[in-house]
Amino acid sequence: MQSRPVAHLVRLLGAGPPVPIERLIAETALSHRSVTDVLARLEPWLESGPRGHRLREPASPWSTTVRGRVETTHRTLAELTAGAPGRRKPLDHVAATVATRLRRARYLAGHYDLDGATILCLGDHDLTSLVLALIAPRCRIAVADIDDALLEHVDRSAARLGAAIACRFADLRLGLPADLAGAADLVFTDPPYTPDGVRLFATRGCEALRRDERSRLLLCYGHGERQPALGLKVQAVLHSLHLLVEEMWPRFNRYEGAQAIGGASALYVTRPLAATWRAIERAPAAGDRIYTHGPMAVEAGERPLPEALARELPDPLPAAELWRLSERHAAARPERRPRLPEATAVDLTLAPALAPRLVLAHRGRRLRLALPAGAAAALVAPDHWQGRLLGASHRLRLVAREGALAVVEAERRDDTVAGAELLARRLAEHPTAAAASSLREGLIAAGAARTKNEARAMLAALPQLEARPTDLPLHLLREVAEALPALAGQAPAAGADPQA
Repeated sequence: MQSRPVAHLVRLLGAGPPVPIERLIAETALSHRSVTDVLARLEPWLESGPRGHRLREPASPWSTTVRGRVETTHRTLAELTAGAPGRRKPLDHVAATVATRLRRARYLAGHYDLDGATILCLGDHDLTSLVLALIAPRCRIAVADIDDALLEHVDRSAARLGAAIACRFADLRLGLPADLAGAADLVFTDPPYTPDGVRLFATRGCEALRRDERSRLLLCYGHGERQPALGLKVQAVLHSLHLLVEEMWPRFNRYEGAQAIGGASALYVTRPLAATWRAIERAPAAGDRIYTHGPMAVEAGERPLPEALARELPDPLPAAELWRLSERHAAARPERRPRLPEATAVDLTLAPALAPRLVLAHRGRRLRLALPAGAAAALVAPDHWQGRLLGASHRLRLVAREGALAVVEAERRDDTVAGAELLARRLAEHPTAAAASSLREGLIAAGAARTKNEARAMLAALPQLEARPTDLPLHLLREVAEALPALAGQAPAAGADPQA
């Protein structure tokens, strides 16, 4: 991915007369050691002498330009932006201008060789992933975001554009989707502009990067000219993570709003070092309050539950604590599994999107959740896809309701199930496994497939099943839930080889 200067060096060597090493250094901005290393590798094809070096044959290395797509991309992006979900102020959403969105993608495609590279957009309210798919179509792109509506828009838009973008639900306070860890060559993020928000997004971004010297974390951040102390705090966060700031582009991003910071922010290009990986392993657990607006803002006050609901939710645990405990329990060998409480309670009134995922992930016997009334109704309704999917593994009931809030209890079922319920239960029994793996085993156990190859063929139409079910956006989890009855009713293909 860092090969742009090398491509320029090869082009200079193949352009005509010999080139002195001093000019190679000056034109590429590569160090003397890097230039001599490249020359050593090219030695069998080089002619070298007092006047410099040149290739025996003309060189036409890969292109470093992205011209030709910008005009059509600008028009397409305007259409995609018009159909995107609205701003969610509690998530600190501020829309970047269309010109900024294009500038980001052109910067990435112009400074890095993205062919075959994996790019993760950590939060993507500005649709950077879609612009990048238009300008650099040969890179692999993933998006992780807490906003299910946004993930659905990105997924549907990518399909219309003929692009493949992996969409994952992620509340970064809980952790990073499992299949994204250590997979990215480059991470791009425009995080909440609080020190805790920057720390969390930078930490998760580093967790997503490959642990080598070529990976990069690009991060947007801005502060008002009257708030230098706030800017210093954020730079101290990057320093504490041992992130080298290779470049800083002032006022790179422009926003439709964000007047407190002058409607602009800088682009930080950072490089992880060996000490970075040790720093993120020691990083403390993130708190709930990382935003500047809304009930999850750093300065927001506590919002206690109504007394009638608080009685039904004794000793609630933080969602992140229960999530991590459940993941350790599911991943560990039976003799090493941490002990789980018989009954657990969590207040999700400010994070209702976690409800179906937490029911899937929870390994204990009973779980009570405080939720907005609408989210509670979706969980317990047998005719709603969430109720059907989760009801295969849990008995779901409404315990209490007061005003716009309610408490739901999910109690694990031990009875025997078959058909679509068996497939749904497999997803809940193996929450740390890829959805495809759990469904393949379920199809064989349900008698709908005789071999793994048959099961794979039956699942081919369902997208992105390489993710854990808890990491799927709600619209993809809904597609899985709605497909289960048809999958369970399919018979094995005639003449299939049971030993395949």
